[in-house]
Amino acid sequence: MRVLVTRPEPAASRTAAELMRRGHEPLLLPLAVAEHDINALAAALARPHAAIAVTSAEAIRALHALPDLPPEFFDMACFAVGESTASAAWNLGFRSVVAGDNDGMALARMIAGQTDPAFSSDRPLLYLAGSPRAAGFETELAGLNVPVEICECYRMRPLAPSSSEIIQVLGTAPVDVILLYSSESARRLFDLPLSKSGQAALSGTRILCLSEKIAAVVPEQFRSRTQVAPVPTEASLLSLL
Repeated sequence: MRVLVTRPEPAASRTAAELMRRGHEPLLLPLAVAEHDINALAAALARPHAAIAVTSAEAIRALHALPDLPPEFFDMACFAVGESTASAAWNLGFRSVVAGDNDGMALARMIAGQTDPAFSSDRPLLYLAGSPRAAGFETELAGLNVPVEICECYRMRPLAPSSSEIIQVLGTAPVDVILLYSSESARRLFDLPLSKSGQAALSGTRILCLSEKIAAVVPEQFRSRTQVAPVPTEASLLSLL
């Protein structure tokens, strides 16, 4: 099958490799690129914190760009939204990583239930966040009275490929499947300036979404061809192919 992947790099290439392993043809059309704010990250890390929370592996990639992270930094507990983000944290060097089930609000409740580490206004949780982002995680933390410092350490800058660039990726053959990993990517995809040939290539395409929230962004006329992964993981999403 010809499968359109809209997620940013380097995740897009990892997904492409997995699709090829399964015998599919990946079509890469990233609709955003990450820009790291190293100064904001360094300033945040200079202050004391009880633990770190990350809801995207992109925050871990931002940490990679900081030179000479002190060894004691990796002694802090790192709360990650899911297994993929947790794996990135382990690979960076964190020695204590707790993985959630890919749900930000559930991760907040898990953190609030911890007795060690203890959070305080002097030693809050440090949330390494991106922009734009869903508000659920930090809203839930606030409702549970967990002291938190939010550091926006990366921004996903939208990419707007032209009609000719889109056709270069799609070609003229039908696209069998679109994979959608975020609400923002879904919005950008359906705002693209598709030519008649591009519209024709996508006319019968199945749309596979990582979550119900993403599926809600899909325009009504495409809903009959939209499916949602049973659980919000890439393995579950690819099981729908």
